[in-house]
This record gives sequence, C-alpha cells and structure tokens, in this order.
Amino acid sequence: MTLKTYSTLGLAVGLMACAPAVFAQTHQDSEAIQRRLDALQQQVQELQRELAAQKASQQRENTQTRQLAEKNSSLLDNVGKPQFSGAIELGYTFNDWSESSKDTVGDMDFGKFILGMEGGEGPLSYSFQYRFYDGYRFLQHAWAGYAFSDADTVKLGLVQTPFGNMDYGYLGWYGNLPYLAGFNDNQNAGIKWDHSQGAWDTTLAFFKSDQLGDGNEHYGANAIGDSPQGNSEENQLAARAAYTFGKGSDYTTELNLSAKGGQLYNHNTQKSGDNWAVALGMNGNYGNWTTLLQATSYQYNAKNPDEAVSGVSDNALQVGAFGFNYLIPAEGQMYSASLAYSMDVDWGVVENLYFYNDFSYIAASGDYSPVNGGFGDMDDPMLNDLGVKVTAGRYYAWFDIVTNKNGLNYFGSPVDDGWHTSVQSHFGLTY
Repeated sequence: MTLKTYSTLGLAVGLMACAPAVFAQTHQDSEAIQRRLDALQQQVQELQRELAAQKASQQRENTQTRQLAEKNSSLLDNVGKPQFSGAIELGYTFNDWSESSKDTVGDMDFGKFILGMEGGEGPLSYSFQYRFYDGYRFLQHAWAGYAFSDADTVKLGLVQTPFGNMDYGYLGWYGNLPYLAGFNDNQNAGIKWDHSQGAWDTTLAFFKSDQLGDGNEHYGANAIGDSPQGNSEENQLAARAAYTFGKGSDYTTELNLSAKGGQLYNHNTQKSGDNWAVALGMNGNYGNWTTLLQATSYQYNAKNPDEAVSGVSDNALQVGAFGFNYLIPAEGQMYSASLAYSMDVDWGVVENLYFYNDFSYIAASGDYSPVNGGFGDMDDPMLNDLGVKVTAGRYYAWFDIVTNKNGLNYFGSPVDDGWHTSVQSHFGLTY
C-alpha cells in the first residue's frame, strides 16, 4: 500500500470513530427541538382557548349593551322630548275717538312674547305658558296631569275653568264680553278631572283660589282682592257636560251645559258672600265653517264695604286682567254669537285665510254704568269684532275692526251710549 492509501484508511477510521458521538448529539438536539415545539403548541392552544373565551365574553357584553340601549330608547320614547313653543307679536292700533291717533294715523307697539313648554312621561303630562307684555308679565297656565285611563285625566295647577264653549268661547283675536268678564277662557288654581266616553265629555273641578295672588296681572278676568271693593273668588266648584253629535266626522254639533260657583270673600270687610253662574252653549263645526252660541246667567252676592268708602256701586263688581281693573254688572245675562270660515289658498307663501265675526251683549239686571264707580244707568254693553287672519307658515297677521258700545270701559273709548271703533292689526311669528 502506498502512503496515500494509508492516509485515506486512517481518515475513514477516524470518521467512523467520531460518528456515534455526532449522531448522538444530533438525536439529543432533535428531542430538544421537539420538546420546544410541543410546548409552543400547548401555548398556542392555550392562547386560542383564551381568545375564544374573550370573544364569547365580548359577544355577551355586546348583547347586554344592545339590550340596555333598546331599553333606554324605549324609556326615552315613553318620556318624550319636551316640546317648546311660543310667539312674538307686534300690534298696530287706530282709534276713531283719539285725536292723537288721527294725527299720527295710529300707533304701533310691542304686543307680546309667549314662551311655552309641554311634554309627558307615560301617563304623566305637563304644560305651561308664560307671557310678556309691555309693562307686565304673568303665568298664563301651568299644570301637571295624570291619565288614569284613555278616558280619564286629572290636572293640577293653574288650569282652565270648565265653563261655556271651550277652549276660548270666541273665534277672533280680540275676544268677547263673556271672556272679558271672566267666564270663558279663564285660568284658575286648583284641580280638574276630565272624562270622555263616546260622544260625552264631562269635567269637574275645584279651585282653591281664582288666581295666584290678588292683583290684576293675569290672563283671565277675576274679582280683584287688592282693590277698593276687595272681592276675590275662593273655594269654587265648576262642572261641565257636553254631548257631540257626529263626533269624529267633519260635521259636528256640540251642546254643552256648565255651572260654577262658590265663596266670594271680601278682603276689606273680611266677610264672605257667594257667586254662581250657569251657561248653555253650542259649538258647531261644518266643514270649513265654525259657529259658537252661548247664553250665560250669573250673580255675585258680595259683602262689600259701604259704597261711600269703596266708591264702587254694589250693582257692579270690580274685576281685573292684563294689568288694570274695570267694572262688570254684579248680576246679569250674557249672550254671544260667533261665526268663522277657514279657506286654504295657494298665494305664494300665504296658505290660509280665516274670516270671523264675534258679537256679544250683556243685559244688566239692575242699574249699571261701566264708569263713575258703576253708579248710574247706561245702555247695556255690546261688542263686535270683525276680522281676518292671514297665515303664511310660521308667520301670521290678524286684521280686526273692533266696535263697542259702553264696552266695560275696557277699550279706553268713551262710555257715552255711542258706538266707537278701533282698527287693529297684529303681526307675529310662532315657533
């Protein structure tokens, strides 16, 4: 053998000698790698289980969140969002008895600003309205109500008296004598129950006091405790029943009968008299036509101070509203008749014309004068309001020709048994 051959054999023998150790080391490394792979696989499986658990938990939380959101949404639907409303109005007046009005062709002033809100939660409801005028302001109404059923509701607060034709008793802007005397559209402090069943609507109310306070800064007329005569209406009961023929149709006729009365307390003599009133009314709606008829009989039996002390006749009652006092007959009958026609038009922005006429009359039972403290005997008061309302979306304008004869000295016109006319316009925006 050559030297090269021996060298080759030696190398082969050396490799063979080292192979077992190398193979042993490689086997050990493979087992270690396998163990690590197994551990990693267990970790991956554990992570997968945790991820699945988190996903299931998240799904449960999402379901609970959705259910809670749906529940809250349902509660919000039941509560309802408060509805805000109101109006701002300017007024123009031309009086035929006023020389300054003739010289300046009338006068324009701030009319009123109204802020209102209403809403409810389930059977609960509420409503209030506050009004601002030039020089005075007052709460027009404010009540909270509870509906015991679809047919029965109770309201507590400053609520409308159930008397005569509702809600206003007139169809125009200015009003009529039953309203100015405090019988129609009058708000008082107390509790009222309304019941509706089929064609019948009935209301029963108790009023602790006629207004919130004894002054004259309020919406409807009432006897004024803070006055020379000094009467206020306390602890009053009122009831009204109405039956509507054709209810639910476009042609309805409502007949209503109402009565009210109670304590008439005199703050000056600290004695109590009484008062009562009854009214029979008719409210007809026939397509675009509306008509109102009402007859009212009333009496105030006051325990007044001596006429020489108060300066007011016992044949008159001192009432007040809108910041000033005036006199009505202490006993008498009132009659009112109204007619209106509503016509939709397509005149650019103008969408409706509403024509109306309100006439009213007071027949005093004794001698009565709207001036001179009620002393004397003048012709019975009469009032007529002829006009039209123009509506254009949220904007409106009333145009009135108001004529009166001895009209309770409410209008500032002469009280001389003659007729006097005031031409008025009122422009406003509702929101």
